[in-house]
Amino acid sequence: MTTLIDIPGREQYRRRFLRDGFVVIENVLQDQDVGILSREADNLMNFLMSEDVDIMQQLGGVIEPISSGYIETPLSQMFIFSKTAYSRLRNMVTEEPDSVTDILFSTMPQWAKVMLPDETDDDKLCLFNEQYIVKTPRSESVSSFGWHQDSQYMDASAQSSYPVVSCWTALDDISLSNGTLIIEPFPRPITEDNSGYIDVLTALTDMEEFIKYHQDISSFYETALDPAAALEIAQAVPPNEPLTNRPTAGYADHFDAKTWKNYERQAPVLVDIPAGSVVFLSGFVRHCSLGNASAKFRRAFMPQYSIGKVMNGEGGYISLAVPCSVKNEGAGDSVTGSSKADEI
Repeated sequence: MTTLIDIPGREQYRRRFLRDGFVVIENVLQDQDVGILSREADNLMNFLMSEDVDIMQQLGGVIEPISSGYIETPLSQMFIFSKTAYSRLRNMVTEEPDSVTDILFSTMPQWAKVMLPDETDDDKLCLFNEQYIVKTPRSESVSSFGWHQDSQYMDASAQSSYPVVSCWTALDDISLSNGTLIIEPFPRPITEDNSGYIDVLTALTDMEEFIKYHQDISSFYETALDPAAALEIAQAVPPNEPLTNRPTAGYADHFDAKTWKNYERQAPVLVDIPAGSVVFLSGFVRHCSLGNASAKFRRAFMPQYSIGKVMNGEGGYISLAVPCSVKNEGAGDSVTGSSKADEI
């Protein structure tokens, strides 16, 4: 049973997500949920290391619970698009049955819905992927991850058809020393006379309009900065502060890249957050991560959610397509292809 969460400030969160391509929200998960996920991450890491798997060199720090080898690979792929089947399989991984599935299908989807466009009769909220992202102790030289956008792991057809939000969840306190994120916000449109910014309203609830906006505004990114240069700027500029001090000149309820021709680059943001906080990332926002120089593991959990079952141009599923509600499970689905979305 879904426990409804009160999310004060949801419109402000959505406005910032649309403006910048991401939003950082502290204390999304309670300590109990952080403990559940942390224990599972540790259990999977211990298993892999007992199997002589080098988590960084062989897996890039990405551990997917179902395909990690901890449980036998199921013969049937029905779990890919069935909440009932996926939950049953997922409970074989955790030592605390139903605890992780409650986070996956109750807690986190309510937050994801704040960022995503509205569901439709044909396209419901789905779990698209989930993974633990681990940086082993003192792995600074091998655990950084370069600039990327999560949508680049989807083909062009999927990018233009399905909105996806990544919920990058800190299981440890995240800081500069243990492999934090650097995010370059979306470029901001400015008026023709350069007097101020133009921000979108909190609308964009239509799926096609939402996707077009994210694709168009991200197309104005300039060449990526060297991570060291980005870090220097991020440390000098307070989070979410523009490089210049323009006022907001107005809001637009419609986005048209052909009309909005003036843009300004925003300062990169260094993420420094306590455990239980979540960074909600658009599939089109540019980000990277630093290496872990600390003496402890750095653990994060990242479920991703989509509106609709994400398929490639050939009709195959790219990853998971698990409806977050049992009543939205469809009949007759088939698996014709899949790939995984790597992360930071």
